[in-house]
Amino acid sequence: MRLYRNERLIKRNKFLGRVMMFGGLGASFAAVLIVFLQPALLSLAFGLMLAGGLFSQLGTAVYNRFGRSPRIDEVLDDSLKGLGDDYTMFHYYLSTNHALFTPAGVFALIPRDEKGKVRYESDQWILKLSKRRFGRSQKPLKDIERIAARETKALERSLTKKLPNCSEIPVNPLLVFVADEATLDLDGSPIPASHRKKLKSTIRRLERCKSLSADEIHQLASAYNLTPDDSD
Repeated sequence: MRLYRNERLIKRNKFLGRVMMFGGLGASFAAVLIVFLQPALLSLAFGLMLAGGLFSQLGTAVYNRFGRSPRIDEVLDDSLKGLGDDYTMFHYYLSTNHALFTPAGVFALIPRDEKGKVRYESDQWILKLSKRRFGRSQKPLKDIERIAARETKALERSLTKKLPNCSEIPVNPLLVFVADEATLDLDGSPIPASHRKKLKSTIRRLERCKSLSADEIHQLASAYNLTPDDSD
C-alpha cells in the first residue's frame, strides 16, 4: 500500500497540544498564586482558572490524538498492512483525515472509539453500555451519520478541486471501530462498517467499481508535492 502522511501537520499539532497543556496548567497555577498573594484580584484569578482549565483540556485532547503512539493513522495503517500498490492512503491531506483509494472506489475512513456492542436497528445506531449510567443500559450514537456525511462531502470537495475531471467518481464513508472491546451487529446499516481487525478483509471483499487510476492518484499526490512512503 502506498502511504501519504502529513507529517508536518502531525508535528505541528503535537507541539501545539503540548503548548496548550502546559500553558493551561501555568495559567491555573498563576490563578492560585493570585488568590493567595492578591485576593483583591479574585475575578482575574477566576478568569485565569477557567481559561487555564479549558486550554489544558483542549491541549490534552490534541496531544493525545497527535502525540501519543499508536496514533489513529498508525492504527489504520497497521490494519491495512499487506495491501498492494493498487491501494493508496492519504492521511491529513484531503480535508478528511483518512482517505483510502482502492480498486473498489474511494473511501473516507471514519474511526470510532466506542467500547461495547454497537448495533443498528430501527434506523438507529445504538451502543450497549458496559455499566448502567443514569439508569440507562444503552445510548444512541446520534452523530455517526452526520459525521459520515460531513467527511464524505469534504473529501468530494477536495478531489473536485484537485482533480476536476474526476468529479463523477463517488466517495463513500467507511466506519472503522478501533477499540478492542468493540463488537458489531450492523446488519442493514446505511453506512458500511468494520472492526479494525477485519478492515483489510472487508476492503478486499468489496466489488470493483469506478475509482481513480494510478495516474490520477499520482497527479493528486503531485498537487501536494508528495512522494509515497511504501508500506508492506
